[in-house]
Amino acid sequence: MSDFEGQIWAVQDNDNLNFVCTTKRVKNKLQVLTEKGRDQKLSEDKLLWQHPRRANTPEEWSAAVSEIYNSINRIRSAVDIRLLWESALELEVSAMDDLADLYFGGEISTEHLAAIWLILADDRLFFKRKAQAWEPRSAEQVNELKLQRDREQARAKEKALANDWLQQATRAEKVSLPEELTEFANRLDGWLIRGDQDKGVEELVGKIAENTKQSARELVFDLLQKLNRLPADADRDVMLAGLKPEFSAPVQEAAAAIELWQPSAEQTVTELLFSIDDEDTREVDDALGIQREGDQWVLSIAIADPATLIHSGDTIDREAMRRGTTVYLPTQTVLMIPERVSCDLASLNENVVRSSIVVRVWIDDAGNIADSKISREPITVKRRLHYVDADQVLRQAGEIPADLAAFAEPLQQLSHIAQQRQAQRVAEGAFNLQRPEYKISIDGDEINVSVLDRESPSRLLVAEMMILANHVAARYAYLHQVPLIYRTQDPPAEPITPEMLADPLGFYKVRKLLKPSSLSLHAGGHSGLGLSVYTQLSSPLRRFADLVMQRQLLAHLLGEELPYDQEELFKVLATADRTAREAKQAENEAKRRWFVEYLNRYWQNKPMEILMLDSVKGGYKVELRPWGVEAFLGVNGPAPELGSTATALLDKAKVKTGQIRLKLAPSA
Repeated sequence: MSDFEGQIWAVQDNDNLNFVCTTKRVKNKLQVLTEKGRDQKLSEDKLLWQHPRRANTPEEWSAAVSEIYNSINRIRSAVDIRLLWESALELEVSAMDDLADLYFGGEISTEHLAAIWLILADDRLFFKRKAQAWEPRSAEQVNELKLQRDREQARAKEKALANDWLQQATRAEKVSLPEELTEFANRLDGWLIRGDQDKGVEELVGKIAENTKQSARELVFDLLQKLNRLPADADRDVMLAGLKPEFSAPVQEAAAAIELWQPSAEQTVTELLFSIDDEDTREVDDALGIQREGDQWVLSIAIADPATLIHSGDTIDREAMRRGTTVYLPTQTVLMIPERVSCDLASLNENVVRSSIVVRVWIDDAGNIADSKISREPITVKRRLHYVDADQVLRQAGEIPADLAAFAEPLQQLSHIAQQRQAQRVAEGAFNLQRPEYKISIDGDEINVSVLDRESPSRLLVAEMMILANHVAARYAYLHQVPLIYRTQDPPAEPITPEMLADPLGFYKVRKLLKPSSLSLHAGGHSGLGLSVYTQLSSPLRRFADLVMQRQLLAHLLGEELPYDQEELFKVLATADRTAREAKQAENEAKRRWFVEYLNRYWQNKPMEILMLDSVKGGYKVELRPWGVEAFLGVNGPAPELGSTATALLDKAKVKTGQIRLKLAPSA
């Protein structure tokens, strides 16, 4: 190689140091061979010291670099870095030549300089690099850095121990805690129970949870139970969902300080007929009234008005936004707003005066909207009805109790209008997917499961009145260009026909055609409801976004400055979307676990009706009736046709995973 230059240089690579052999020079760039014999271009400002030795060929370079490092390593083994640091600190020496001279004295070779550099770069405790010099740290800095390193080593050791312990503990029935992992167990407590942010715990537990097919929170809950570190009454559902039923002291104090709202002397209190809810409902969001005015019906749909008590940005409001929604679990309800406000001061309870958003809608005898108006008014509700009571009246099932007789006619009138409104929406493309739905509650050691009445006329009535109120509010916002969060849904992939809905498998077939609904700051149609625009403000006690929509509309109605600009609505939208998704997942998972436990307790060896849905690997997906719960049916031989019903028995049901496996019942 005629142009092989052959100079050997020590070069800087940040804190590191390497040797290269130059082959040629091009302007201010060098062509070099690295220690591994690779070609590389190098800037001259990286050069530190030239070695006196030369190499004429790549082979000579390879032999030379090996000998150079042998010499460097012999020198390194004799260097006492602490002694070097103490001397350099005392004499305030930092340049490499001075450091080497300070320690070795006499003739200083390239190997001496390289040995010093590599020792300091490997250690980094006593010296810190500045350009091409190494400054000694102060004694205080060295002690602080040493403590930091000790802590990091302790954490690394703890992490390794914790990882091994977690691997074993997740498989064991009984678990003991090594003393050196006490602090780690405290971190597990804080992460699960108090909601502490701990990335170390999350990463470590998350990896192990993936292998056990559990969520990280499930794994930690089970471990802490095995260690008896959880209260005896710890609510598994709440902890797995990461919820906090209790409100913080500042939020409770803010709720306690709220005074009961009272109307002014000039205001007239509007009397509403009734609210209709489940018997165990505590947050009463709405109430209804109806009266005849000429040739039209006037519907009064009153919605709770917590904005009179909770102001944008205050302590309770910030907490409500963080929670986003009330979560309904079988074991308990985790409220969005403290109980004193959501279940009392703002709730539309019976025979008390409350501030309310009243949506009035004038309806003709054909069920068409003739006019509408939204206002804020003081109201009182004459009677709280439960769905069971209202259904008894509407179905005229048996003798109507005397105390309900006065509500029979308005209930019938509202029910008739609700049916008209539903028919109109269906004519505009809405579809009503009737599917069984069950409700589950825990009372002590008892699991109570009930199936909601799909044909309940009072549930249809309430649903249609809320849809109507939300549609009127959305239409008002759209016409007056009030920034709002709309609910939209694109049309299905293909038209949904009555024949599809009548099919035994209609729900499952139609579900595949549906586009997901979404939240948007732009008005758009909602195909599933058959409406041109739609929002939600009918549940402000349990959905934060509904409270925001109320504030926005009220400000416009009252001529006040809008409380939320587009950027703030984006934040609300993101929070509403996330919390609604998380809440629904938590509710569904908890319901599923308790339902599996319910089957284990009460349905062993008892025949159950199933609907054959689809064939899957190893068997069939089926629906358990009357609950509408999906399960797996293992079948080895002939099976019933899809869409038909059959009788099955419980085979296996795993509470933790929610898996339900069935087997066909023997033929009679």
